[in-house]
Amino acid sequence: MNYLKTVCIALSAICLTPSLALAHEPGAHVHGVGNLQIAVDANTLTLNLESPLDNLLGFEHLPHTDKQKAAVRAMADRLNQPATLFLPTPAAQCKPVSTKLDSLVLTPAKKADGDGHADLDGEFVFHCEHPQALRDMEVKLFEAFPHMKQLDVQVVSAHSQVAAKLSPKQQRIVW
Repeated sequence: MNYLKTVCIALSAICLTPSLALAHEPGAHVHGVGNLQIAVDANTLTLNLESPLDNLLGFEHLPHTDKQKAAVRAMADRLNQPATLFLPTPAAQCKPVSTKLDSLVLTPAKKADGDGHADLDGEFVFHCEHPQALRDMEVKLFEAFPHMKQLDVQVVSAHSQVAAKLSPKQQRIVW
């Protein structure tokens, strides 16, 4: 049965690849809109977030003022607490185990896109004690980052493949 599960996850990932590629094409950068990919594999829940910096900071350039530098620190501090932003089904008992953030404002040696737009890519990994209970997730990014207006979400697990658009009024995805 594990072989079947692995094949399903691999096929689902292949099916999502064109969507992920589009998220990185020029012109896909839309203020107010972010992308979240959720993958469930055995006891591991992995979330990949891609968002224009404007959604998270209100600007997309290297911080110049003390206020902008403080905003970058506050953004990073908030994203480094994924258990407050992503709330998986409580019965699954998922706990964050790692967070990786990648952005121009966090690594100033990086260059912005040729059109001056800059994003943040985040990876959040959770370990779930009872992954069979994992059925949904509430996403609190809209409360933490008011410039975020829409989140395009895709979920891949051994049992399902779901896509949805979340908003401040609809913050839960069910799979």
